[in-house]
Amino acid sequence: MQCKINSIEFIFFYILSYNIYGDYMKQALGFLIACIFLFNIYWYRKPLTEYFLLNFVYKNDFKYEQVNSYKKQQFSYYKQTDNYLPKNEQDIENIIYSALNNGQTYFNFFCSYKYGKCSNDVKKLINNGEKLSNINNFVSPFNSYNKLDISINNFGLVTVKVINYYDDAMIDLLNKEVDRIINELITNDMSDYDKVLTIHDYIIDHSVYDQEKEDNLYTNTSYNSDLAIGPLLQGHGICSGYSDALSLFLDKLNIPNYRISSNNHIWNLVYINNNWYHIDITWDDPIVNTGEQIINHNYFMISTDELQSEEDKEKIKAHIFDETIYLEAKKA
Repeated sequence: MQCKINSIEFIFFYILSYNIYGDYMKQALGFLIACIFLFNIYWYRKPLTEYFLLNFVYKNDFKYEQVNSYKKQQFSYYKQTDNYLPKNEQDIENIIYSALNNGQTYFNFFCSYKYGKCSNDVKKLINNGEKLSNINNFVSPFNSYNKLDISINNFGLVTVKVINYYDDAMIDLLNKEVDRIINELITNDMSDYDKVLTIHDYIIDHSVYDQEKEDNLYTNTSYNSDLAIGPLLQGHGICSGYSDALSLFLDKLNIPNYRISSNNHIWNLVYINNNWYHIDITWDDPIVNTGEQIINHNYFMISTDELQSEEDKEKIKAHIFDETIYLEAKKA
């Protein structure tokens, strides 16, 4: 037996059923629509929540504008970015680098649900002092951090507060001193090489290596030898103070440069005459028992091969750097 119902019969049946069970059908239809709506809300809860947070709650929290004049040029490893939605660990490092290079002391970025490991990767980076300190080497000493306070809320907002090494008063003093020295010693007819040589010799001639600070790096000593203010204004420096001081001069003279570090030392990398060279003022300022000021040039404007050769002669291991990060030095 074959059952056939034409369209007119179906419409008549639907109207009859609706008249008899109308209220129940409306309730069932409403319940079905509500279920579909709630299911979609649940299924798309993460993208919907993220859209609401980014476009309404945190809309004005992601700003990457330059806030001071100490921004350095971009080099090979870290990339300047205004992207606040990282997709991997390198993106996180680029965000922090960019904010520091712009001179920001407070900034945010966001861990998207699409990057499930984001919060863990941020926490891992916080605990990796070596990785974070590498970022400092590619920004101006005035924008480098002493401490980063990083927090992540339950919705994925990452907040970073920067405590800088140099406060406004120190920056003002150092800018005046650097300008004074440049005006006294540097002339327009000098080559970049001669300018850098003059500053190299001046720093060594007007400061001594601070052994007390090296022995008590994390305690208060007589001088701020770990900062540029030590060798330039107090006459005492250690490697971080020497490299910061030279970097400030190079920036003022518009000579491309950054600081480069091993696990126990820091020096400068300088770009002159289309080549990169190492300069290590610390090792060119030897400690002698007589107190005499001696200036060496063994570590002035040398290639990476020459740097390694000097290490081999001295049997030291102070200049072993990460060639995956300091890419310019690899080619020096």
